[in-house]
Amino acid sequence: MHMGRARGNDVQFKIRLARSGVEAKSCLNRTHIINRGICLVGLSLTLPSIGAFAAGSRMTWSWLRWPWLQLMSPVIATWCGLWWLRVIYFWLRKPFYERREQRRNEHPVVTLQIPAGVKKLEQYDGARTLHDAQWTYIKRAVEAQGKYFANGILVAVLPPLALLLLSVQLLLTPHDKQPPLWTIGLIVSEVSCLVILVYLALTSREPTAEWIENRVRTELFRREQYLFLAGVGPYLTMKSSEAADEVLRRRGQIEGADTHALVGLVALQEHSGLAWLEALHHRGSSELSSRPDVIERMESYLYYRIGKQLLWFANEIRDLEENDRLWSRLLTGALLAAILVAAGHVFHMLVEGSNDTGYWKVVVGAAAIVLPPVGTACLSIKAMYNFRGRSGVYVHEEGLLHTQRGALEALIQEAKSVEAGIVGRDLHKIDFDFRAVALRTEQSLSVELLQWMLLMERHEHELAP
Repeated sequence: MHMGRARGNDVQFKIRLARSGVEAKSCLNRTHIINRGICLVGLSLTLPSIGAFAAGSRMTWSWLRWPWLQLMSPVIATWCGLWWLRVIYFWLRKPFYERREQRRNEHPVVTLQIPAGVKKLEQYDGARTLHDAQWTYIKRAVEAQGKYFANGILVAVLPPLALLLLSVQLLLTPHDKQPPLWTIGLIVSEVSCLVILVYLALTSREPTAEWIENRVRTELFRREQYLFLAGVGPYLTMKSSEAADEVLRRRGQIEGADTHALVGLVALQEHSGLAWLEALHHRGSSELSSRPDVIERMESYLYYRIGKQLLWFANEIRDLEENDRLWSRLLTGALLAAILVAAGHVFHMLVEGSNDTGYWKVVVGAAAIVLPPVGTACLSIKAMYNFRGRSGVYVHEEGLLHTQRGALEALIQEAKSVEAGIVGRDLHKIDFDFRAVALRTEQSLSVELLQWMLLMERHEHELAP
């Protein structure tokens, strides 16, 4: 009876795994098709614009006699800029990620040396299915993150771009009763930017929902592997064969949960509301089954859960702090440049007077138009990434993990002493303490996940002020 149920669970798991693989592959194919479409559309918009300006340069502005070209050139140029902004982001995303990973491998903030004999999580019987599910949803989370940031950058640029187009139109034709058609094209471009902005606002409600859902699902699968390894939570009183069946059931539960149910699964508690750590202490060490490979499990947890998580936190904190400083310098530079332009303009007026029509007036006018939109776009993009908030959460969590690592290292040393015949506690009680350390670590990481959700949750895209 038990073998038949196990085979049935195995067949169901293989069916789910095949479906998830097909879904992941189709999702990646759709992404490639969309990116190619964006590239083709951007190219098709760019060529007419280049042709128009090239024609203007060859024909000594005789193309101004073509009203439709004069009207549409600013509009086409604006659309080209917006399309290529999105295309360039996706093109730069992969090489930037590869350079970041190369830097983390070659110049990590901290080093992690994993002994050769320490088993990986997927090498334990029953954990492989959770490992495969984790990597399936990691890809979906990365894809959803890229779409959110691409749309967010576009939304951050649209309001300053609309302001820039309006400023250019007002500066170049302040008093004309019959403005040329290209100034009307600037107005149409400004209106199109606002229309795109409204469209994205209406059609992109909860823009981070897909990213958050896939990331939470990924982290739940990651956590489930270590709950299984430590023998805590739903695996507290189970033997190895029963735990393998429970793994399949828990995978189906996590995969089938919607966003609301996923958030409910983050809490480390039973259906009755009893926390898993409390359930462990209620049972005590005497009611838990002994495990001969407890030292092996503790070392796997120490290096692959706590050690690798600390390594990731350290590298991520460094990257976030550097990015925060970079965007802060850009904002400061835009502000200082605006102050210098204003001071230079005042000085020039005092020396040359207000009737100067030379290049200086053009330069000052262009800088005064460009700098405020650039500053507002940088401010909006910085708020979208929230570098400082995320780094603060990771710094706090890093300190808590160091405490748990020290406690687990002491337990491993004690267990090895007992195994060597030195007088001390028996392995059964050390195993109990290991389970408690694992639950405290998972509780801490679950709180970090909830804090990240609060930081990155958006009911709408961030708009430039």
